[in-house]
Amino acid sequence: MTQTDNNSQIIKTPLVVDNSANESIADDSTINISVTGTRYPVIVLLGHTSSGKSTLGNWLLGNHGYGGPFENDSSSGPGPVTTQCQPASIKINDRIFDLIDTPGVFDTDADIRSEETLEKIADLIYHCSYGVQAIIFVVDITQRQPFKNTMKIIQGFLGEAALDHMIVAFTHTTKDQTERDQILNLTREMKELLSSVNNRWFISPNPDIFREDSDVVIKNMVKAKLMIDEFQSAYTTATFNKVRDAEDKRAEALRVARYSCFKLDTKVLLENKKVVPMSSVRVGDRVCCGAINGKLKFSEVYLIAHYNSESMTEFLKVEFTTPDGIKSSLLLTPEHHIFINNNFDYAKNICPYSSKIQVLIGTQLVQVQVENVSTEYHKGYIAIFTRAGTIMADNILCSCYAMCPPYQNVIHSLLYPLQIFSVFKKLTNYEEGKIHPYLEFLKNRYENINGLFSKTRLLIK
Repeated sequence: MTQTDNNSQIIKTPLVVDNSANESIADDSTINISVTGTRYPVIVLLGHTSSGKSTLGNWLLGNHGYGGPFENDSSSGPGPVTTQCQPASIKINDRIFDLIDTPGVFDTDADIRSEETLEKIADLIYHCSYGVQAIIFVVDITQRQPFKNTMKIIQGFLGEAALDHMIVAFTHTTKDQTERDQILNLTREMKELLSSVNNRWFISPNPDIFREDSDVVIKNMVKAKLMIDEFQSAYTTATFNKVRDAEDKRAEALRVARYSCFKLDTKVLLENKKVVPMSSVRVGDRVCCGAINGKLKFSEVYLIAHYNSESMTEFLKVEFTTPDGIKSSLLLTPEHHIFINNNFDYAKNICPYSSKIQVLIGTQLVQVQVENVSTEYHKGYIAIFTRAGTIMADNILCSCYAMCPPYQNVIHSLLYPLQIFSVFKKLTNYEEGKIHPYLEFLKNRYENINGLFSKTRLLIK
């Protein structure tokens, strides 16, 4: 339907003219409905505040952009217009849909309002008994909004399936752009936006230029309605629930991962040459923590800092190939510290083909390029503290620490009191899922200081 000319940066779609459909535009009825219970599949208008959602809704209903049932004040300037979800019914090719105009969504200058709006959108979707037929994302062509960030929010909130029901409507186009049905010099972000929705787009005419009985308006609305009608199935509440459930699990996994470290079956080398899973390691064991001049280093485990066998946890799978051609990997949490490019850093900062990790080959530490990083979810996690502050996990040099900034020596120094205490009194494993009181104290102090710095930065701004 849509063709892109990369050389001239023109996107042009042939106009669709259907006289029978044109007649149906004029006959489309406007019937107020309750958002608490829709009667038909829903068409949702989404977009930034003042992007022209209400105007488009009025056009679709066969009215003038400023003269329909949806709130719209052309004299009020670019300020917010729609503050509540507004419904009306629309008929397209003998099918009836509920058309919903929404408040401005994804406004980057009002995070709290955006959260409230997302809750309203969620509530709307939950009440769409017959699903969402189409999501029309309204884009003001004159504004350079962060479309990439907006699409991430949409995908994160509604899921990838929502993109299969999405259409882009460009507003505030010039008379020439609207009549020619083409837009010159699209930005890369706009092209990516169109690509993500399979190049489904149309122009919503400027009501300051065109009347509702204009051929241009009629043709563009026919084009929009044909795209809406082409969707074979609706985005359902069941789909939305799956997305939200998955996101809730991911959020919980991330919360847990902040204080966790390695997968339970991560292998370590004991001083007696046995290779065992971390879940089998006990306080007092001596595990490999590195190598110097071809000689392995071992360090005593003085604390099992954190352990859980049931919580679903998010891990990063770091994949690489050793110099002798063996494919291998390590799973650790995103906030854990690992030796990357000769410095300790968060695992989440590993970049395939640019990050190098230290891998134990025999008795030598060798730099190996990371080939891939992916996300996996597994039950359980474990954090082991050695007196050296490092550990060879699945033959990869890692820190014992996580969460706070990866300043290895600073963290290690802060743990000296705990190390000294453990010399006189053996530290036993604490209740599953709990962390040592001293670590809890350090964690709380770090979070308090970090929060204070964040507030200070806001005050400075």
